[in-house]
Amino acid sequence: MDNILIQNLTEEIKLLREELHCIRSYLGVDNHNLINSKKFHNTAKNEESLVTFVPKDEENNDAIKYLLSKKINIKSYKVETEDDIFFKLSNYLGNRYPHLKDLYNTIKPSLSTGGSFYYNMQNKPQEVIAYATQFCNLLHQNAFLTNYSYKKSSKIIIGTPQRIGKVINFFTGGWLENYILHFLLQLLKTKEINNFSFVQNCQIELPNGDDFEIDMLFVINDSPIWIECKTGDYQRYISKYADFRKKLGTSADKSILLVSDLPEGISKNLTSTFQIKVCDLNEGKMYIEDLVDKL
Repeated sequence: MDNILIQNLTEEIKLLREELHCIRSYLGVDNHNLINSKKFHNTAKNEESLVTFVPKDEENNDAIKYLLSKKINIKSYKVETEDDIFFKLSNYLGNRYPHLKDLYNTIKPSLSTGGSFYYNMQNKPQEVIAYATQFCNLLHQNAFLTNYSYKKSSKIIIGTPQRIGKVINFFTGGWLENYILHFLLQLLKTKEINNFSFVQNCQIELPNGDDFEIDMLFVINDSPIWIECKTGDYQRYISKYADFRKKLGTSADKSILLVSDLPEGISKNLTSTFQIKVCDLNEGKMYIEDLVDKL
């Protein structure tokens, strides 16, 4: 049995254990892991466990009240997390992104062409091959790929993404938003912080009539934190975000642009120039945790 097969089997076993743990939590077997049933249920300690938010009534949502206090008209928003399949795929990609980013950056362009993608792993380490094949298996099992094959002799993955709205949203950046949302919810749960509200994908109209969409706005212990997530092309949006921050009224250190891939050493310069915190995925997680610790 070769090393790649062993790593794939190890990943399969890990995922099965994580799914079993989530099911046990859902059925109430692990009730000692639940906190404040008005806010969370179906939570567990391992990295793939689903955190589900049960929102407060709208009039008690401090994130909504904060936007209204800025004379911002709210058109639509979400306060519920995605289903467990979307979460599972987002979390798998986010937790292993350094190993999967080349695969992801190969899949993403194929959405615009409508064709298949080809990912050559001949020069990749075995860990990358194991993660990539496992991730594509998960995508295919859940119909995010219409077809998938792995040519073991040439170490080439061939696949075709599903072309429906939810799948396109996942590959074009929805996975990153969902991953960071669950990361922050899990962080608040771990730190036993209950005084918070949030809105996600909030469509708004500014007092001057301009439309805008907020990826995430949290109010934690009465402190607003605005988070935008980009998987590319951040250069087109960063000045727009810098201008919007002034209208939103959030401080520069609590206004975060999280980009999945950034050239090394550039985040500090971008942060200084545009007066919002710019960071890559790994730095962003550490920064958010440090920020929450100070609230």
